[in-house]
Amino acid sequence: MLILNLGSGRGISHTILFITLSFIILHIAIKRKSYISLPFLIGMVTHLALDLPEVPLFFPFIEYDFLMIDDPLSYWFYKLFNDPLVYLTEIGGIVILLLILVGNKLFSVKELWDYLNRNVDFVNFKDKQKPFNL
Repeated sequence: MLILNLGSGRGISHTILFITLSFIILHIAIKRKSYISLPFLIGMVTHLALDLPEVPLFFPFIEYDFLMIDDPLSYWFYKLFNDPLVYLTEIGGIVILLLILVGNKLFSVKELWDYLNRNVDFVNFKDKQKPFNL
């Protein structure tokens, strides 16, 4: 969004309508495998909640004034380094990611991939479909 000069990124993609439609499309595209689509939905809703109050939740049903920025990349870097809420949450996310990676000894892409795919066959899926193998 920033690179394409389409605003701050907290526009139409941060609405309940967008989240609902993207969840439905993903859920149908992956043949209703809820073990993939439900974590996606939970992540999107959590992300949206963390971005409050700067999001147009009910667009297009309620009109919002979207901030169009001439140089959005510079604006993003300015916010990143000058807004404590922004840089503290970014640092927090990086620390959590590092704790997960180091705590599970995931030091290569192969180790990370194996970690994400381990024990998938032992999960009890409600929709009784086996997970896909890549």
